[in-house]
Amino acid sequence: MKKSLSTRLMYSFMVIIIIVVVGITAGISYLIADYFFEIKEQELTDKGHEMGETIEAFIRMDDKNMLYRYIIAVDRLVGARIWLFDDNYELIAASYYDGPEKADEPDSLKQFMKYGVPSPSELKSNAMKLDKDIKESSISYRIKIILHDIYAGQSFKSQIFHPHYKEQVILVGVPYKTPNGKTGAILMIEPLSGFEKFLRNVYIYITIVGIIALLISLFLVKTLSRKIIKPVQEMKDSAVAMASGDYSRRLLVQGQDEIAELASSLNSLGSDLSAFISKMERTDKIRRDFVANVSHELRTPITIIRGYNEAISDGMVTDPEVLQRYRTLINEETVRLERMVRELLDISRLESSDPLDTNNMDELPLAVIIRNVAEKLSVKAVKHKVIFNVHADENIKILGDGDQMVQLILILGDNALKYSPENGTVSIGAKKLADGSVLLSVSDQGKGIPEADIPFIWERFYKVEKSHCRSVPGTGLGLAIAKEIIRVHGASAKVISKCGLGTTFEIKFPKDKVV
Repeated sequence: MKKSLSTRLMYSFMVIIIIVVVGITAGISYLIADYFFEIKEQELTDKGHEMGETIEAFIRMDDKNMLYRYIIAVDRLVGARIWLFDDNYELIAASYYDGPEKADEPDSLKQFMKYGVPSPSELKSNAMKLDKDIKESSISYRIKIILHDIYAGQSFKSQIFHPHYKEQVILVGVPYKTPNGKTGAILMIEPLSGFEKFLRNVYIYITIVGIIALLISLFLVKTLSRKIIKPVQEMKDSAVAMASGDYSRRLLVQGQDEIAELASSLNSLGSDLSAFISKMERTDKIRRDFVANVSHELRTPITIIRGYNEAISDGMVTDPEVLQRYRTLINEETVRLERMVRELLDISRLESSDPLDTNNMDELPLAVIIRNVAEKLSVKAVKHKVIFNVHADENIKILGDGDQMVQLILILGDNALKYSPENGTVSIGAKKLADGSVLLSVSDQGKGIPEADIPFIWERFYKVEKSHCRSVPGTGLGLAIAKEIIRVHGASAKVISKCGLGTTFEIKFPKDKVV
C-alpha cells in the first residue's frame, strides 16, 4: 500500500514521541526508584541499628510488654513491619500480623492499634501465629538464608516480592546482640504499595503529556505538510512537465531553505534544458542547411566544369578565343572549388581543436601582421577603388598562432573590401585598452548588415540577401572560420552595423593574451 509523505511524517513523529515518552518514563522511574530505595534502605538500616541497643535492654530486663510496645511504636514511626528473631531462628515478636484468620476472626490487633496498645498476651499470640505461618509456608527456607547472613554480622538489603504480604516490599535485616552475647536479627519490612501508587500517578501524568504531545505533533505534521509537501508536489508536476517536453514551467521560490534551493535548481534546469533544446534544434537546422548549402555550392562549380569540359572534349568548340575563354572559366571554377574545400577543412580542423595554450602560441606583432594583410589586399583594393587606412600601435604584441591571425585579419579585411562602395575607405586598427586588453577593429563604409541578420553572420554559408543590403558573391565560410579562430585565441567578437552607415568588427583579446 502506497503511503504519502505526510503519512510517513506523521508516523515518524508518533514513533519518535512514543520512544521519547517511554524513554523518559523509564529513566524517571529508574532514577526515582533508585533514589527512593537507597534513601529508604539507609533509613531502615540506621533505625534498625538504633533499635538493637533498646531491644537488647528490654530482653535483658525480660520486659516483653515494653518490647512489644516499642516495636509497635517504631512500626508507626517508620511505617515498616518489624519481625524480631532470637539467635535460633525463632520469631519472638512482631509489630503487625495480618494472617489467614483475618477473613474469619476479628482483627483484635488492629482494633487495639486504633484505640490503644494491645495486651502482651495478644501480642505474644500474634507473634506465635506469625511464626507458625512462616514455618508452614514456602518462605521459611528463604527466611533462614537471610537470618544466616545476619547472624554472621552482615546487614541485608533488598527489594523483593514478599509471599507473605503478597506485594513488593523493601526488606532490611540488621543484627543485634542478645544478653547472652549471641546475635539476633531484626527484619524490617516496608510495603511499596504507596510508592507504587506514586509511580502510577507519574505514569498517568506522563501518558497524558504524551497524548497531548501526539496531538500537537499531528497538528505540526499537518502544518508542515502544507509547507513541504505542497512545494514537493509542485516540483514533481514540474519534473513531469519537463519530461513531457514542457520546459516553460517555473516554480515559485520562497525562503532560503533546501526546498527553495531545490525549486531554484529545477527552474535553472528548465531554463538550461529549454536553451539546450533550442540550441539542438538550431544546430539540427544548421546541419541540414549546411548539407544543402554544401551540396549546392559544390554542385555549381562541378556542373560548370563538367559542361565546359564536355564541350571542349566533344570538339564542339573550334574557335581559339572561345576555347581559351572556356578553359579560363574551368580554371576559375576549379580554384573556387579548391578554396571552398580548403575552407571546409579549415572549419572542421578549427572546430575540433581546443583553445590555444602557452605551449603552442607565439608572440605576434599585430601592427606588422595588419600591414602585411593590407598589402596583400592592396591590388584588389585598387581594382575596387577602395582606400585602406591602417592605424595600429607598433608596440602591441599578442600571444597566438601567426598563420591563423593572418587568416583572421585577411577574412575580415576581404569582407570589408567586398562590401565597400567605390571611393570608400576600409580601416584596420589595433589599440591597447585601459584594462590591458587589445582591440582589433575592421571597419567599412558599405551598406551595413540588418540587425536581425547580425546573430547569424558567423554561421556557415549564411549570406545577407535583403533587398536593402547588397549581396556579394562568396562561399559564406569566411566568418565561420573567423569565429573559430577567435574562439581558440580566447578572444571575443562584437559587430556594430547599421544599413547605410557601414559595419565594424571588433575583436577583443584579453589581458592574459597580451605581451
